[in-house]
Amino acid sequence: MPHIYPATPATLSGDTLTISRFLNSPAAVQRRLRTLTENRFIADVLLSGRYEVSGGSLLYEQAESIFTAVAPEAVSPGSSYPRTSASPGTAALASVTKWGQDVPITDEHVSRYGRRAVDVSLIKVTNQMVKNVDTVSLAAISTAVTATAAATVGWATVATADPVLDLLKAKAAITALDQGYDPNVVVMSDVSQAYLFSNPKVQAGLAREGDNTVTMQGAFLKIAGLTILPTNNLPVSGTVFVIDTAMLGGLGYERLPSPEYVGDPSNGVESWTRRDPEANDQWLVRGRRSVVPVVQEPGAAYKITGV
Repeated sequence: MPHIYPATPATLSGDTLTISRFLNSPAAVQRRLRTLTENRFIADVLLSGRYEVSGGSLLYEQAESIFTAVAPEAVSPGSSYPRTSASPGTAALASVTKWGQDVPITDEHVSRYGRRAVDVSLIKVTNQMVKNVDTVSLAAISTAVTATAAATVGWATVATADPVLDLLKAKAAITALDQGYDPNVVVMSDVSQAYLFSNPKVQAGLAREGDNTVTMQGAFLKIAGLTILPTNNLPVSGTVFVIDTAMLGGLGYERLPSPEYVGDPSNGVESWTRRDPEANDQWLVRGRRSVVPVVQEPGAAYKITGV
């Protein structure tokens, strides 16, 4: 049978009307976009603080100690107390960047593919925004975190590597700073996660009864008390980060006075949907996020290299 191109347009006019009504509803588009982005930004998890920026720049303090300058002294009856200082951290300045893009959805695409045409476009907007913000944030974390050590044995050498020991040593190095850090997350690439799951020492430590979530489902949530967050946006391959997400830092965001947008820049993508003003028989879906990552406590993370 010969292949006909272009394909015959769909005749479900009711579906086309439904899609057009959906695209005409900023709230409906934003709800769908929020569903797609939910739990996908690793940066939002690693940098848990939220700071609303005024004027485009954020002034913050970095590496503030939880101790005073000197230890307390024994005070004799009637004697004065020694004075000390509680110095703030080093001041730093970060400027917010507005990231965004338009994606066209032609009337022909809507007519032939219905709701899928919209969903695919929203997914692409989401994927690109997540990749961009996560890449920038992970690069900022990698630059700020200087505490590092090589893996005992590269995890790819599955027979002799000891990833659990590497992770526990990283946790110990963080907590040994006595700054109240409590590491709770480990960030790694999908390849590093595959080596971790395949390690015989890790396999031996799994529960012997019930479903083995690694061999049956291919994933588990925690190891050595750390929640695993895989990503392909790490700036350097073969690197793993152990992080205290409550202390590491946050995201500065700016609420721009744009009434046509729907969404919250503090925790997701803002969107705007409208007909192409150039009358090119298409819709335009725009996604944007005005945000900047800030690392306030570099000591709350540790870098394992050579994984």
